[in-house]
Amino acid sequence: MISKRVTRATLNSMAVLCLGMLPQVVLGAAWTRPQGDLLFLMPVSYTTADEAFDEDGNRVDRRKFEMVEFSPLIEYGFTDSLTGGFQPKYRQVSVETADGGTVSNSGLAEADVYMRKRLWSRDQAAFAVQGLVKVPINPDEGHQAALGRDQVDAEIKLLYGNRHQAGSGRIFYNGEVGFRKRFEGPDDEISINGFIGWAPGGSMSYILRSANTFGLGNEDGNSEVLTAGPSFTRHDVQLMASYRMRNAMSIVGGVSTTYAGENVGVGNTAFVAMTLPF
Repeated sequence: MISKRVTRATLNSMAVLCLGMLPQVVLGAAWTRPQGDLLFLMPVSYTTADEAFDEDGNRVDRRKFEMVEFSPLIEYGFTDSLTGGFQPKYRQVSVETADGGTVSNSGLAEADVYMRKRLWSRDQAAFAVQGLVKVPINPDEGHQAALGRDQVDAEIKLLYGNRHQAGSGRIFYNGEVGFRKRFEGPDDEISINGFIGWAPGGSMSYILRSANTFGLGNEDGNSEVLTAGPSFTRHDVQLMASYRMRNAMSIVGGVSTTYAGENVGVGNTAFVAMTLPF
């Protein structure tokens, strides 16, 4: 009984850590929350881009793009193996115009709703499946400074995570592969993401994450939204650090950059987030 409680507490702390590390794409890792546990995550990010990767993957200049996003997450453990989440996304977007001016827009663009089911676990390892629906709220897709695309997305992901002791610290990692159906026009996507982290002991943890999106078509046109065309490829790398306080709250900060892609902006992002587990 004691061993089960310890394992449950460990998986709970890992879920909080992994969620806190992903403020832009907060969809969790393979771990689920214990039954009745509640997590609030409050991330704020700033993204800017004045370059882009064209259809051949070459880096070219583009008009300056800026975005501030606040995307609070509420996640709840319905059972020990079933976790649900809700994440609305408020955005403020500014885009440079051809005459050197700026067009701005802001509002509640969309919301993600998801469920994650743990299919298997052993010691600190977990394998899970997650289903997500993105619901547009007020994306203003036709605006020059669009906040998002005005269509529903549905996504399915398979996730695997594990952790190991390494001296006085621990190494933890997660990998995932997903398919996203983008209705009403834009091409469907495949995502392959992963991270590896190091907690040397004490209150600090560090994580390196790779996020990769591949469009499954060749739809072109000028309907760019948030620097991305209807079909795009994007490769991001993120470096993050987390500080855990005595009251179980965590502060997370980091940076991200797009280092390769096609039909997408070269986004550089800084972010900070606070986790509040209950």
